[in-house]
Amino acid sequence: MNTPIKLEPHKEFKKAIVRKDKKGFITYNYSKLIDVCMELHDCSFDDAQEWVDFNIVGLAINGFKISYARPR
Repeated sequence: MNTPIKLEPHKEFKKAIVRKDKKGFITYNYSKLIDVCMELHDCSFDDAQEWVDFNIVGLAINGFKISYARPR
């Protein structure tokens, strides 16, 4: 059974949450994840995108989803 996952530090990554279901599973927005990582790690878009792809996207199978829709 999957357990809901929250990215840490949650205070910063909660900016990238676009929805949370009744069971607590979270959907993060990919573009917002990159923005958060750029701030956290003080890095370029390309470096943040690489970091998100390597360290976060691979976790999506374990309980949260990533939305690739453009944020409003």
